[in-house]
Amino acid sequence: MTLPDDSLWMRIVRGEAKAPRERLWAAGLRALSVAYGAALKLHIAGYRLGIARRTRFPVLVVSVGNLTLGGTGKTTAALAIARWLSEHGRRVAYLSRGYRGTGEKKAVIVSEGFGPLLPADVAGDEPYMISRALPEVFVLVGRDRRQTGALALEKLGADAIVLDDGFQYQRLARDLDIVLVDALSPFGYDFLVPRGLLREPPSHLARADAVWLTHSDLVRRVDLEAIRGRIEQLAPNARLWEAVHQPVCLRSLAVDEEVELEALSGRKICALSSLGNPLAFERSLERLGADLTARVRFPDHHQYRADELRAALEELNGAEWIVTTEKDAVRIPEEALSRPSWALGVELAGRPEGSSLSEELTCLLRAKNKI
Repeated sequence: MTLPDDSLWMRIVRGEAKAPRERLWAAGLRALSVAYGAALKLHIAGYRLGIARRTRFPVLVVSVGNLTLGGTGKTTAALAIARWLSEHGRRVAYLSRGYRGTGEKKAVIVSEGFGPLLPADVAGDEPYMISRALPEVFVLVGRDRRQTGALALEKLGADAIVLDDGFQYQRLARDLDIVLVDALSPFGYDFLVPRGLLREPPSHLARADAVWLTHSDLVRRVDLEAIRGRIEQLAPNARLWEAVHQPVCLRSLAVDEEVELEALSGRKICALSSLGNPLAFERSLERLGADLTARVRFPDHHQYRADELRAALEELNGAEWIVTTEKDAVRIPEEALSRPSWALGVELAGRPEGSSLSEELTCLLRAKNKI
């Protein structure tokens, strides 16, 4: 199976394409990036100048977003924020586009506060996962977050909204803009899509209230300090927090069972994922002592089919277990798995020497007079 990292596009993005034909492709992608950047400037200027208007809801709205395509850990962060708000007495609604779910084109309620009402292929993998992990939270999907937000307020009585992947969503005003930057790939190779991985120029970090530097434990301290220095220049008024995706357990895909992380130590593992940045997931398994004898990667949000998954898992180099992510687990047909299979449960946390998630959110909301 060809891995996404081996594609011509990714080699161009990384600056590794050297052949004349490949350089021609790179020049074409760069021209498209310039056109995209110009359209983006006009779009944002329309809202800044008041030509286009943002909808403002009379409740707390917290946006979680990023600058780059995939891989920063938005779902884990959004889940942590929704959980914290719920624990502090808020009736929380999580709004997602529902990417690649059939409900994406409509405004649908995935959870009314009692767990999922719709399957993952309708809800989308991330909203479905949220509705299972936090059954008390309202979950709604649809491209128009103004519509799903109004539905959450009027029908469900929400008094706080977590806007997933909201940094580029200009149509809805927010009280708090949290932007995630992945320490493993912080600035998308410094080109806008499609030449690079940036959805917005790094200078747009100046709009953020907070920048959370995720996977900060997976890079060297000297590299982390360099990233911090650039963020502080780009977003001098934003609160900067170093975050980690802390593994907490292994959950069986076949039965209602959890095992301790120590079970991975020394065990031969196949890492199976369809993520924007599979490297962070794989490095986490290695740090837990797993011997990664196979790495099977599919494109982000891939809709698994049993036949293709069986084919991809034929050569596992002696792997005893298959380990995947919680986001992938809701899309994997269990009948395609030939070995004991587990999902790695993770939670967003601060570094041991730094502040906690609760302390960060408390500080941010106090600064906005929202607590």
